[in-house]
Amino acid sequence: MLTRRLAQLCSAILYNCNLISDIPVKYINSEFCVPGLNCRYCPASVAGCPLNFMQRLFAEGLENLPIRILCWLLLLALAFGRLICGWLCPFGLVQDLLDKIPTPKIQKSEWTRRLSYLKYILFAVFIVAVPFGFYLGGKRVLAFCQYVCPNMPFSNFFMTLATGGTIRPYMIYNYRFLILAAVILLSVFMFRPFCRFICPLGAFYGLFNKVALLSVKVDDVKCVHCNACLRTCKMDIKKVGDHECISCGECQQACKFGAIHFGMEGNKDKGK
Repeated sequence: MLTRRLAQLCSAILYNCNLISDIPVKYINSEFCVPGLNCRYCPASVAGCPLNFMQRLFAEGLENLPIRILCWLLLLALAFGRLICGWLCPFGLVQDLLDKIPTPKIQKSEWTRRLSYLKYILFAVFIVAVPFGFYLGGKRVLAFCQYVCPNMPFSNFFMTLATGGTIRPYMIYNYRFLILAAVILLSVFMFRPFCRFICPLGAFYGLFNKVALLSVKVDDVKCVHCNACLRTCKMDIKKVGDHECISCGECQQACKFGAIHFGMEGNKDKGK
């Protein structure tokens, strides 16, 4: 879908505008966060990552995090759900492009569906429990950023190259770089492994999928339960629009009965 690719590319550029401009530091990271995964420590980043702000909530206490950030994250979740993963996440774009490499693919199965719940465990542990536990002990630990996130070495390494900076040893000789290498390798043989099994941000947005304004919906009147949508989808969904759906729209193209639409389209149809 060309429109989705353009949206992904535009998002990647907008999230990292400091690559081509010099936005005042006061607007970077502290005042705003972008919808998708984008490392706040990247030299080209113009805003923080939602996961970083969520960890700060538990690592520093609510009093140190502007309430507007919480409202902004809630607004994003209610408006888009995991559509953000499918349309507005640069790291999702990287995995989509790697999936285009012609190799034998590991197909989704009951095991990948079970493994997809891992990201919810990672959310509970690295976004909530560990930062909050250290907070109670008087320390500030952003656990996912510090110990897991492969987007940090990816952003720092490639954006440092793009901005003419110096590659430092810690950018490469770091176990998170090994996690990144594993994700990149898996992405060649499997569709979006990071989004499906690891990303806590996808887990968070997935909780709002059913109520999100612009997520993919199914018209039960038109649906004949042929399951063409499920066969087309590469994510570990049980039905269109559930917590694993990234609203990429591939199922909409596969449906011959016009039963699948985005939320706003459904509202327009009902108004006729």
